[in-house]
Amino acid sequence: RSLAPLHEFKLQRRATTWGVFDVREGHRVAEMRLQYSVATTPGPIQRPRLSDCKQTEVTVQWEPPENDHGAKVVGYKVAIRLDAQQTDRNGPAEWITLCEQTKSAVPAYVVTDLIGNSSYTLDIHAVNKVGPGDGCEYRVATAPVAPAPPSKPWIEEDRDGCLNVAWRSPASDGGCPVTAYRIRMRKLMGATSFNQWHGMGPREQHATWVDMGTVGAVMCEEQQDPSVFNAWVGPLEAECCEYRFQIFALSKAGESKGSDLSDARYV
Repeated sequence: RSLAPLHEFKLQRRATTWGVFDVREGHRVAEMRLQYSVATTPGPIQRPRLSDCKQTEVTVQWEPPENDHGAKVVGYKVAIRLDAQQTDRNGPAEWITLCEQTKSAVPAYVVTDLIGNSSYTLDIHAVNKVGPGDGCEYRVATAPVAPAPPSKPWIEEDRDGCLNVAWRSPASDGGCPVTAYRIRMRKLMGATSFNQWHGMGPREQHATWVDMGTVGAVMCEEQQDPSVFNAWVGPLEAECCEYRFQIFALSKAGESKGSDLSDARYV
């Protein structure tokens, strides 16, 4: 009798000399030269890493399995776990197969159509002719996005021909700290609360926008309430005018959409 270890894959697919033993007497009686192969699914991939990161896609690379278990790796199966907020459905997180088997055995994959500033879990399996092997879960995150809009601004104070405009920070910074706020002022010359109320004043299409510059977020945070920001703007026009303000949050990832317009202030 001769025993060939099926789990020693390094001994397969090449001619190897095996001893033949007399089971009853317990001694070697002959030698046999044999080449054989047994295959099963591959081992797990090694050392996954994030090689590129964008707002809507990531590129993941890894090393092939240490052992193909008797059949060469021909591709990779990739799945992603989506949380409830990343899908249109309610319920627990679910696994979605992105690719049953890649077209080549190149150990890399680009995951697209993602949401910026979000985390995902990937599950990667090496595939050989037997099927997918052991999985390897790997956590990835997409790049930051522009902040959410700041709150609707309001007029905190009116003094010496200037207005103090205040607002609150965005609900989300998009994964990158807000560094500054840009202030825009809308002027409607000749408008008063009386003529606008009675429909006799200038129309909206006659309004003009003025960029009032930016205010550093760090400067604003030095105030008593760090969640409230403000800036003085002026001087104001000498004649009657309606003023409204809009605020934009800025970060290294980009500029937010504009806040809601402030309520009208007539001066």
